[in-house]
Amino acid sequence: MKLIKITLLAIIMQLPLWASAQGDCSSFFKFRKPAAPYAYNDQSSSAMCVTGNNYEFILPLTKGKDYRLKFYAGAVFNNRVNFKIIDQSTHETILDLPGESRTNEEGTAVLRDYWDENKNKDVHPYFDFYPVTSTSLKIIIEVLPVPQGDDGSGVKKQLKQERGCITVVILDKPSPKSSFK
Repeated sequence: MKLIKITLLAIIMQLPLWASAQGDCSSFFKFRKPAAPYAYNDQSSSAMCVTGNNYEFILPLTKGKDYRLKFYAGAVFNNRVNFKIIDQSTHETILDLPGESRTNEEGTAVLRDYWDENKNKDVHPYFDFYPVTSTSLKIIIEVLPVPQGDDGSGVKKQLKQERGCITVVILDKPSPKSSFK
């Protein structure tokens, strides 16, 4: 009986990956649960992406809310994705990180979990924003091409295009009051 439960649990845990392989990216992000006091923001999005392409979208941030962003990518990309966030009002690059880093420490990668000694567990990277005025962020996602070698004849193979889901989970919560009235 215990073996059946473990097998069923293993199958259920693979559903998000199976869904992304089938092209249903919206179900890929439905399995992500926000931790209180954060709640889902309607601007959270998941899309089918292709290796070798860049994607971007604008995320408006409203004064009076704190935001938390988390990024996920289908296993087909092997964390070979770069993420950049630019403040639209100042044109300042706020975040420019790869999906995975060699050090695997907090703040060095966007997709790969890191070990948090205070919580004594793996934590998925997240990025918090506390806007003092309403602004917009431009999120740029660069899906790197799959590396290919040559076939031994000295002729390089054409790059293989892989498809998979990339999800941007946007969470928000009311910001604590920080100004005089």
